[in-house]
Amino acid sequence: MKKMTLWGRDEHDDRLVLEVIRGKKTATCTPKVWYYDSPEEPPTEVGDYVAVYDQQGKHRCTILITENYEIRFGDVDEKIAKAENTNSIEEFRKDHVVSWEDALRQEGNGLDDNTVIVVEHFELVEKL
Repeated sequence: MKKMTLWGRDEHDDRLVLEVIRGKKTATCTPKVWYYDSPEEPPTEVGDYVAVYDQQGKHRCTILITENYEIRFGDVDEKIAKAENTNSIEEFRKDHVVSWEDALRQEGNGLDDNTVIVVEHFELVEKL
């Protein structure tokens, strides 16, 4: 089974994992430059079952990938924002700029409307 860690604002922030467990969060996304670079967390495909871990390395739930696609950051729509459990496209953008911008810059990458992200929609299969 593939593995995914949901990161928060610090090592104790399990908000995103809890949103998945509660059924509020049904998608996640990451910049494409990070998505394909992790040997510990290989890219997913539709139909994959994925073990979701918190930042302490504890397996918290299992999800089934239902959609997986690339999109420009500037093209994020209400469907993605809602699935990410944000109230609007603007809130989605703000949250992800805070989460990604500095790290991307430190690696020599920018974050703008043309930045390609990978979106993974999923269904919760099992709570642990």
